[in-house]
Amino acid sequence: MIRFLHTADWQIGRSFASVPGDAAALLRRARIEAVDRLAEAARSHDCPFVLVAGDVFDAEGLAEVTLRAPLERMARAKDLTWYLLPGNHDPDRPEGVWDRLSRIGLPDNVKAMRAAEPVAMGEDAVLLPAPLAARDHGDDPTAWMDGAATTEGLVRVGLAHGSIRDFGGGEAAVLEREALAPDRAAEAGLSYLALGDWHRVQQITPNTWYAGTPEPDRFYGAGEPDGGEALVVTIAGPSAPAEVQRVRTATYTWASLDETIGEASDIAVIANRIAALADDPARLYLRLTLRGRVALDLREQADVELNRRLQGALFALDLDDSDLLPEPTADDLDAIDRPGGVLRLAAERLQAMAEAASANPAGADPAAAATARRALARLYIEARAAQA
Repeated sequence: MIRFLHTADWQIGRSFASVPGDAAALLRRARIEAVDRLAEAARSHDCPFVLVAGDVFDAEGLAEVTLRAPLERMARAKDLTWYLLPGNHDPDRPEGVWDRLSRIGLPDNVKAMRAAEPVAMGEDAVLLPAPLAARDHGDDPTAWMDGAATTEGLVRVGLAHGSIRDFGGGEAAVLEREALAPDRAAEAGLSYLALGDWHRVQQITPNTWYAGTPEPDRFYGAGEPDGGEALVVTIAGPSAPAEVQRVRTATYTWASLDETIGEASDIAVIANRIAALADDPARLYLRLTLRGRVALDLREQADVELNRRLQGALFALDLDDSDLLPEPTADDLDAIDRPGGVLRLAAERLQAMAEAASANPAGADPAAAATARRALARLYIEARAAQA
């Protein structure tokens, strides 16, 4: 019997340049700390081996300290053996990241899979790796596995990185580096084919799986898995089916919501949906889109409850409320200023600019209209604050 942990797409060193504030640095740190969480998962499920199916690092030109960080953590987990595969983000080309790692020196329990040749994995299995030597390739790097000779009675496990041919549909599915045969496991007599490249868990066949990334790095819809997992794989023998168990490894949850506000009760409903996305809001990175046409007082309530309050509660918030359009009522305008007052005239002018864009979208300036709506909402908030 063989049991191992299948993971991929660590992408150590990813910059997260579009993430606001200090959150980017914390996300980069979480990707390194994921090595410790993977080690814990491996130990708790009695997995002596960890297979990393490519993209250990996000790029080739990373600082040496970034390269050393995961090595030090794997070295501390000396009870585990780690098998690292070059992927499309960190291909094994001359003077690339794997040459640099070789010069640094890998820990004794860390094995770089730099050649397409069988590698013993304990006494009961043999690993058939398919390392990438370039970011793009036109052939199937797993093709060699079909004719690879291994000792009879050993479990054959493939390790590769790339997209399965035709998986996902459409002509765009067959790209330069998307050339992995979907039936490779059957053709090569593999008990399991461990894949990387897709950032969420995907089952292709009963014994061909993508592990996804151990730490999420992109937004999906509410209720969809965001990555942040690894796979525990158990194989009783060469002819036995692979038993695959998903385990959560993420620190942060990434989620996306697209909501419409029409009345005050909608705000509470949205807040409850957000609360259900993660057990700990301080570990939730939320992309929130708000739409609707609302009175200015409701627009202010939404800003307080679904922007300012969430900014303090969540790990990070990416808010787009450009389509939450303020439509001031007579009471809203009276709250800003009396009829004929300077602020009232300014509010009416902003309202006219916004309404003109809605009435004639073909000839409107969307940016100017959006600015007018935001200014009107801000004018209302500031006027209310001054009166308080």
